[in-house]
Amino acid sequence: MSTEQDHVGRRVSAPRLRTQRRRAAPRLWLSSMLALAALLCGVGLTPTLSAPAVGMALTSTTAEGEGSLQLRAAPAATGIVRAGEPLSVRVTLTNSGLTASGAITVTLGVDGLNSASPQRLTEWFTEAPEADTLPTVVAQATVSALDPGSSAVLDLIVPAEGAPLGGAFGARLAEVNASIDGRPVATDRTALVWIPDETVTPTTATTFVAALTTPGESAAFLTADDLARYTSEVGALTRTLDAVAGLPVVVGIDPRIIGSIRALGGDAPPSATLFLERLALISNDTFLLPWADADPVATLIAANTALPAQEVSGIADLTSWPTTLRGWSWLGATPLTADALADLAAPGQDVLIIPDTSLSNSAPVQTAGSLRVLRVDAVIAEEAQNASLAESQQGFDRAVARLSGLLAASAQSTPATPTVIPFSRQAPAGADRLIDTIVQTISLPWVTGSAAPITPDTPTAEAVILPAAGDELRTAAVQVALAAESADRVFAEIAVAPSDITDIRRLELLAALSLGWGEGATDALQSFATASAVLRSSVQIVESSDITLLADRASLPITIQNQLDVAVRVFVRVDPDTAQLQVVNGDVETVIEPRSQTRALVPVESLTNGQVGITVSLHDDQNRSVGEPTRVSLNLRAGWETVGTIAVTAALVLLLTWGLARDIRKRRLRRTSESTQ
Repeated sequence: MSTEQDHVGRRVSAPRLRTQRRRAAPRLWLSSMLALAALLCGVGLTPTLSAPAVGMALTSTTAEGEGSLQLRAAPAATGIVRAGEPLSVRVTLTNSGLTASGAITVTLGVDGLNSASPQRLTEWFTEAPEADTLPTVVAQATVSALDPGSSAVLDLIVPAEGAPLGGAFGARLAEVNASIDGRPVATDRTALVWIPDETVTPTTATTFVAALTTPGESAAFLTADDLARYTSEVGALTRTLDAVAGLPVVVGIDPRIIGSIRALGGDAPPSATLFLERLALISNDTFLLPWADADPVATLIAANTALPAQEVSGIADLTSWPTTLRGWSWLGATPLTADALADLAAPGQDVLIIPDTSLSNSAPVQTAGSLRVLRVDAVIAEEAQNASLAESQQGFDRAVARLSGLLAASAQSTPATPTVIPFSRQAPAGADRLIDTIVQTISLPWVTGSAAPITPDTPTAEAVILPAAGDELRTAAVQVALAAESADRVFAEIAVAPSDITDIRRLELLAALSLGWGEGATDALQSFATASAVLRSSVQIVESSDITLLADRASLPITIQNQLDVAVRVFVRVDPDTAQLQVVNGDVETVIEPRSQTRALVPVESLTNGQVGITVSLHDDQNRSVGEPTRVSLNLRAGWETVGTIAVTAALVLLLTWGLARDIRKRRLRRTSESTQ
């Protein structure tokens, strides 16, 4: 009698498959119990053998969301199948719809005799499932109806004597399909790697590239609180360093991390200081990324200008680091152009890591003038990133099996050539998944971990850039951000120390250009432009009510507010609407301290009485406008000061006269009184 396995690996007879189901939700309890009863009675789950024997186990979990049936397939043992060993594929089915699914038929198809080339395997993983299918079914099973929100996990097993694989070493295409009433409802594709007896597998030298960055941070420098969070025992930076230290991983280091820690000095969190000490001790090859991991291509594409350099005074001392690799640059997914590639070939630039989506040549190492170009297989990189970021064991196993097949195909096609696999720089990977991805990959028989992805003797081919459409929205946003920073630099000239503004804004621009933003890249650039507008409105004239001038000559009080953290110097200008008012000094220089207000006194002369409107504006020393002008209404009362002075003087004279007369009268009365006595 053929046998089966349950979810913990116990062998059971094929006609009676045992399973466990948990409730998807309280309201589904009754239907779950009915399904369990049906399964225990052998109803609704009937394996159909296309090989001599097929094993399957079923468990049930709970999922959330709305949609259709979802299927995920992951071969056991990272997809490796050796002669004399069974073939096993774990399948997870999830009904994320709102109604029960009906009975589901699950089939496993394998192209077991034909090795898949790297190109064929890439197409297999990226093309629509309907475009190509495997007609040979080697295992089949039926799952009873799945209630809304429930999942089923099953293992499709083909015993060694029935395994449909043969021929030479290499990757094999595999596919799991699910159908209801003969109608296909879900498909997932994977790969197996067949290793015949006494086979010495070819190898590929594999080097991972990981970034120590803090994606999604828009500030010029990281705060102490930020650093404490990132470098704590469970912080993203600490966990990434834990995962890559000592393994064949080239580490790109964001200088913003180093500079932020050193800038804080004694105020830096102890965990951040310890992180730098640990980073200095790792044996990995390292190189410095641009500040905040800024995209080195974005400005070339948008404005034909190189990535702006940071300008903070003394920053070279803050960010100096003893890296082992110099002149390295790791490009993102921004489509490259031939002109941009030529511009990147600047003095001091030696190696570029470029996705294959920008390169027409498939050689792993290419040249562009004096540059060495390391080609990244985008599909291989995607599966490695999927594994490192996987939220479930099934998701991890699925990605690693795909990665295993792709690397096996590469090793068979071009043995002994280097393969560069970059991890995601958009979201920090969990340390466990990251280290598991690295270790499981370099443990594959056809992979050798390499710390040096290229040597002077590595064969190369000429790099040719593929024409590709860029992201027009992001390109436009980059142009706006560059224009905003230019406007900020002009505005900053009103500062007593302009670099106090321009240095920080340059670093914030680089942060907005970071490759770590992912889908939020355009929003980050727009936020930078918005902050620019706020900055340039931080020095303004304070609006006031109508002003009355009682003198022919007077000083007009103008209040100016400075909301910046630096002192500024501006010139106040008053422009009257009519000739009733003349401005004695057209530009009054005023210095306003940080976060404060100052009253500037503009000397004016009124010629007649009446109502006069004036425009008050601020300018820099180059006569460029600062902030927005404001309108003020003046009430002119020419001569009132003279009249008032005469009136006051007359009153004082009268008062003095009255006082003197009163004193004389008192003295006379006193003398008369004395004479009569």
